[in-house]
Amino acid sequence: MNEQSFALRTEDVYKSFGGNHVLKGINFELYEGEVQAVLGINGAGKSTLIKIISGALAQDKGEVVIGEQAIKNLTPQKAQTLGIATIYQETSLYPKLSVLENLFVGKRLKKHGRLDWKGMEEKARDIFDRLGVELDPYEKMENLGKASAQLVEIAKALTINARILIMDEPTSSLSKQETERLFDIVRKLKKEGASIIYISHRMEEIFQITDRVTVMRDGKIIGTKKTEEATTEWITMSMLGKEVNASLEKKERSPGEVLLDIQGLSSGQLFHDISFQVRRGEIVVLSGLVGAGRTEVMRAVFGIDAYDSGKICFKGEPVKKHTWDVIRQGIVMVPEDRGRQGFIKEVSAAENMVMAALPEISRGGFRNQEKEKEYVEGQVKGLLLNPPTAKLEGGSYSGGNQQKIVIGKWLNTHPELLILDEPTCGVDVGAKMEIYKLIIRLAEEGKGILIVSSDIEETEMIADRIIIMRQGAIVGELSGEAEKDAILGLALAGIPSNASLNSPEVDGPSDNRKLGEGEKGHV
Repeated sequence: MNEQSFALRTEDVYKSFGGNHVLKGINFELYEGEVQAVLGINGAGKSTLIKIISGALAQDKGEVVIGEQAIKNLTPQKAQTLGIATIYQETSLYPKLSVLENLFVGKRLKKHGRLDWKGMEEKARDIFDRLGVELDPYEKMENLGKASAQLVEIAKALTINARILIMDEPTSSLSKQETERLFDIVRKLKKEGASIIYISHRMEEIFQITDRVTVMRDGKIIGTKKTEEATTEWITMSMLGKEVNASLEKKERSPGEVLLDIQGLSSGQLFHDISFQVRRGEIVVLSGLVGAGRTEVMRAVFGIDAYDSGKICFKGEPVKKHTWDVIRQGIVMVPEDRGRQGFIKEVSAAENMVMAALPEISRGGFRNQEKEKEYVEGQVKGLLLNPPTAKLEGGSYSGGNQQKIVIGKWLNTHPELLILDEPTCGVDVGAKMEIYKLIIRLAEEGKGILIVSSDIEETEMIADRIIIMRQGAIVGELSGEAEKDAILGLALAGIPSNASLNSPEVDGPSDNRKLGEGEKGHV
């Protein structure tokens, strides 16, 4: 990396929305051929900065310099011409179109006045070879997974010969193996001279893939360090302006009556013979690889999807098969994809919070405004919502606070069992700890908590019991004190970490593949 050559600089960049000052004099530098992390809690200004660099927003003051050229009136089209490409957490691909059509949207090649499909296919295959990936150019995007979509986004950037790539939470929905594959591609692009801005909440990735780390807070750059000189403590202190208390105070809890009792639940190829219980005042984590069938089991419990056989009982009574009936019984579910499945960004936090409770607090088709206000104010205070008001549009809150709003929505239905699917996905370190404390408090109040989590540290921190699924089946159960290797051993190969592959003591499926080979998912 040549420290004298800048791929990109911003000089004294300011941006405000109304009276809200989002960027306050940003001086950012990206070297040629480096991977630089840009970190900060939700609301620090990261998204606004990358939107200005990519031409999606205009700064109020300051300059964006590409190479040695100060760019005026930067637009997305001009940014592409200058070799800047942004790969967002939510891909911008068209599911009904093929991989090839997506690669060349808005820039299709022509020959003799006609679309040059052969030329586009050759260019696509050249890019795939360069990246070391195998993709069928004619496969519809809707038939491909999240990992393939990320690869298509990167290939799409290379069709415009992008030299500056901005990656916004690129691994949020990828497995461990898929993440490693992405990292190989990042290293390859860096070796070819590309410069990459890498945004992630996953601290372990930062130390693995980046050269330098820049931390933002409250619209300012707090500091930049070489990754090898940075520490987790420095990063978190810079992000939050204070030390993070990573310990959780847990009161002694004795699990009470059985709330959820699942026996022999099966559904086609998704999962089979699932049996476990969740008691009142207990936190049970369903762990395993992405694709192991964990979310599918939760959807069946919540009445979203049908199942073929087995029993689901709640407090000794069969669970209904329609979601609204399940909610009335006292079971709620916070989905992993809060933006699409649990939350409406265009309406206020208050509207989101009372949405599920309206049947209970409305009478004769009329809404009880006073009761709604009481419910909302209780959740704003109890959830420590930031900012402490429910009047703003949902989309204006940070990821962690959006998650609190979704949880608040369901708490207003007075549930006895909460199902939380990846509850801290895409939230910063400070918000994670607040959500963990909330989960523990709810358990202490006597609610049953069932969590799907791919985060081992999270699992170790909050679980009373850990149930591990693999390939649609339960392969083991561990106590909350279980070590990381034990969880990994069961999740990856259906065996404890200290057992052999052919151990007769191991229950559940096992095989003779290498650990993790061919698996989709991570824990």
